[in-house]
Amino acid sequence: MLRRLCILLSLIILVTIYPLHLHAQNDGQTLNGADILDMPDNDNKFRTLDEFIQSQTNPDTLLYYTEHQVKLAKKLDIPLFRTRALMNNARAYGRLYDYQNAVTTYEKALKLAEQTCNMKNMANCYNEMAVLLTRTNDYNRASECFNNALHLFIQIGDKHMITDVYRNLGRQCLNFHLYKSAKSYFDNAFKLDSAFNNIKSLALDFYCAGKSDYLQFLDLDSLMLLKTGIAKMKISLSHSQKAGDKRMLQGCYEQLMLMYVSSYTTDNPDLLKIAKDSAQYYYKLTDATRKELNPGKEHIVMEITKANLLTMDGKYAEATKMLKKLEEKFDTSGTDYARYRAFLYRSMIWTLRKSGNYKDAVIYSEKFKVAEESTYNREFAVRSIKASAEAEYSEIIRNQEDKERKEEAAQQEQIKEQRTITTIFVICILLAAVLAFVIWQSLKRKRRNNELLAAQKAEILQKNEELQTQNRKIESQRDEILAQRDEIEAQKTQLADANSRITASIRYAHRIQTASVPSEEMMHKIFGECMVYWKPLNIVSGDFFWATQAGRYKLLTAADCTGHGVPGAFMSMLGVSTLNDIAAQRDIEGSDITAASILEELREKIIAALRQSGPQRETEDGIDMAFCIIDPSAMLIQYSGANRPLWLVRDGELTEYKPDKMPVGSYIKGDRHFNNTIIRVQPGDTLYMASDGIANQFGGDDNKPKFSSQRLRNLLETIAAKPFAEQRTIIENTLEQWRQRPDGSQEAQIDDQILVGVRI
Repeated sequence: MLRRLCILLSLIILVTIYPLHLHAQNDGQTLNGADILDMPDNDNKFRTLDEFIQSQTNPDTLLYYTEHQVKLAKKLDIPLFRTRALMNNARAYGRLYDYQNAVTTYEKALKLAEQTCNMKNMANCYNEMAVLLTRTNDYNRASECFNNALHLFIQIGDKHMITDVYRNLGRQCLNFHLYKSAKSYFDNAFKLDSAFNNIKSLALDFYCAGKSDYLQFLDLDSLMLLKTGIAKMKISLSHSQKAGDKRMLQGCYEQLMLMYVSSYTTDNPDLLKIAKDSAQYYYKLTDATRKELNPGKEHIVMEITKANLLTMDGKYAEATKMLKKLEEKFDTSGTDYARYRAFLYRSMIWTLRKSGNYKDAVIYSEKFKVAEESTYNREFAVRSIKASAEAEYSEIIRNQEDKERKEEAAQQEQIKEQRTITTIFVICILLAAVLAFVIWQSLKRKRRNNELLAAQKAEILQKNEELQTQNRKIESQRDEILAQRDEIEAQKTQLADANSRITASIRYAHRIQTASVPSEEMMHKIFGECMVYWKPLNIVSGDFFWATQAGRYKLLTAADCTGHGVPGAFMSMLGVSTLNDIAAQRDIEGSDITAASILEELREKIIAALRQSGPQRETEDGIDMAFCIIDPSAMLIQYSGANRPLWLVRDGELTEYKPDKMPVGSYIKGDRHFNNTIIRVQPGDTLYMASDGIANQFGGDDNKPKFSSQRLRNLLETIAAKPFAEQRTIIENTLEQWRQRPDGSQEAQIDDQILVGVRI
C-alpha cells in the first residue's frame, strides 16, 4: 500500500511540474509559427498561436495563421476561442482589403458572441465591422454598428474603446463633410484619452483632427486649415514614434506626404521649397513602411503621388503619361473606387494647369466632379477646382480678346477723326443744297399735287371695280363653305359614333387588365398593410403592378412599360403573363433564385416575344421596374431594379436603393446583368415602388415645374407612418393641388401613374 502511495505521489508531482517546465522553456525562447503549429492541439497551443498572431504585420502571413487558428478553435469547440479566432481572421481579411469576406467573418464572430452573451466581444465585432462597412460606403449599416458598439462599451465601462468608437463616428462624419459633428466626436475622445494619458490613443486623436483640417482645406481652400492640419499630424507622428506603432507611423507619413503635395499646389512662394522637399521626404518614408507592412501590395495613392512629385520637378509630360496609364488601369480593371479616381483627376488637373494645357484641365475637372459626387458629394470642392481650371483657361482667351479690342479701338479712333473732318465739309455743302432744294421743291410741289389728285381719282375708280369682283368671289366661296360645313357635320357624327364604340372597347379592355393584376383583397392577404395608387392616363395603363406568394417568399413589382393607353396596356399584359409563367415554372423557394435572376429571365422572354434580337429586330419596347422578393421569416429583401428604384422608410428617414440603368428588354449594352441587392428590414419598415408618372407630372403654375422624384420622396418620408388609406388621400390631394392652375382649371395628366406601398 505504501509503495502504491509513493508511485501515485510521484505521478502527481510529474504532471504538475512538467507543464511548468515547458512553460519555462517557452519563456526562455520565442517560438516561430511552424513550431507552434506542431504543438499538440490544446488550450495552450491556441493561446500561444494567438500571441504569435498579435505580433504579425504581414497580411498574407496573418491570414495563413488565423485560418489555422479558426480550425483549431473549431476542433476544441470552445465558443470563446472560436469567437477570438474568427475576429483575428476577419482582421486579416481587412488588412488585405477583402472587405466582403472580412464583414462576413465578423458576422459569424458576432453571432457566437451573442450566443455566449460576451458583451465585450460583441462590442469589438460591431466596432471593427463598422469601420469596414464605412470603407465600402455602406454608411447606414456602419452607423447602426457604431451605435451598438458605443452602447455596449458604455454598459461594460470600457472607456478606452468608447474613445475608439467616438473617433470612428467622427471619421464617418468626415465622409459627409460634417466637420462640426466630427469635431464633437474627436473632442470627446481627446478628453477621455487626456485623462488616461494614453499615448497611442492620443496619437489617433491628433491624426483624426489633422485629417479633418486637411479635408476642410480641400473643400474651402483655406491655407490656415492646411497649416493647422500639418501641425496636428506631426504631433500624432511624435506620439506614434513614442508608442512604437508602425501602422500609425505609416498613416502619419502618408497624410503628411499628401498635405505637403497640396501645399505645393497652392503656389504659395513661401511654401514651395519646403513643400517639395517635405513631400519627397515623406514619400520615401511612406513607401518604406508600406513595403514592410504590406510587401508586394500595390497602392494607387503612392503611384499618383509619384506622378505629383514629377510635376513638382517640372516633368509635366512624364507625369501626365503616368497619370493617364493609371486612369487606363482603372478603366480596364473595372474598379470603381471613386475616392482614388477623384485623387487621380485632381492630380491630372493640377499637372495640366502647370503645363499650360488649360483646355484638357477643364475636361478632367468634369471627370473630377463625377467621381466626387458619386461617393462624398464634395460639391464645393468640385465647383472650386472646376471654376479655377475654367478661369485660367478663360483668362488666356480673355487676354487675346482684350488685345484685339485695343487694336480695333485705335483703328476706330482714326476713322472717327477722318469722319469728323468729312462731316463738317459735307454739312456746309448740304446747307447750300438744302436752300436750293427748298426753293425748287416749293415750285415742284404744286405741280405734283395736281398730278397726285388725278392719279388718286383713277385709282379710286379701279378699286371700285376690284371690290365688285371680290364681292362676287366671296358669294361663291360662301356657298362652297356652307356645303363643306354640311359634309363636316356628317363626318363629325360618324366620328362620334366610332369614338363611342372604341371607348367602349377600351373600357372593356380596362376591366380585363384590372382582372389580370392582383385584387385589393389578394394584396391584403399577401402583404397585410399595403396600398396601390393606380391612375391610368387613357383608361387602360402602361403601368402595372404584380404580386404573388410562393411558400414563405412574397414577390412584388411595380412596372412602367413603354408607351401608355392601348399600346402600353398590351406591354403590361405581356409583362403580367410572363411573370405568371416564371412564377409557375420556377422553384421560387430554391436557393439559386434571386430578384436579379427573375429580371434576367423576364428580359429574355420579353426580347423573344417582341422579336428584339437578331437582324429582324422589330421593336425597341421594354419595361422599367422595381422587383422585390420578401422573406418575412428572415426579415430580408432581395431587390433588383431596371431604371426604377426601391424606397425604404424607417423611423421617418427614407433610404433609396439605386436601380441598374437599363430596361427589361432590348438594350444597347446587352451583355450587362442586373445586380441583386440584399436588404435587412425591421418590423414597421415601409417599402415604396413607383413609376415615373407622378414625378414627371407638370404643375399648374406659370413655370410648370415637374413634381420630381425628390418631392415624391419627401412626401413619402413624411406620411410613411400614417395608415395607407390616409396616405392615398394625401397623395391624391397633393397631386390635385399641384396640377391646379391660377384660373381654377387643372394641368392635364401626362402619363400613367402607379405607386405601391407595403409595410413590413
